[in-house]
Amino acid sequence: MARELLQETFYRALRSIDKFEGRSSVYTWLCQIGKNVWLKECRRRQRYRPLEDAEGAPSPEEEIVARDEYRRIRLALEGLEEPYREVFVLHAVGGVKLKEIADIFGKSESWARVTYFRAKQKITLEVSK
Repeated sequence: MARELLQETFYRALRSIDKFEGRSSVYTWLCQIGKNVWLKECRRRQRYRPLEDAEGAPSPEEEIVARDEYRRIRLALEGLEEPYREVFVLHAVGGVKLKEIADIFGKSESWARVTYFRAKQKITLEVSK
């Protein structure tokens, strides 16, 4: 899957090279394209996951509570300012190591850890309201 995502990233980059404005480094631009390709794949996989057995299926009440909680988390995440949102999504959702995130942003690993921790705190605070 990693090879396919890498191939798709470079395909998209080549297809839209004329749109590259040079406001960032090529490395940053490619990382952003790669992140978008990866997130699209995650959303696609989420849509096509297999259905659970009838025994393990949640009750309608549990589904409503889960949907509400998901909505509140999503809204809290959307309300985060950058770079908190991007660091949180890369690490919590994408499983990207904090050291790699620090490299992407050109910062220290300590910066990535603190940024992730603060993002998590902000989301928790917003969801608990």
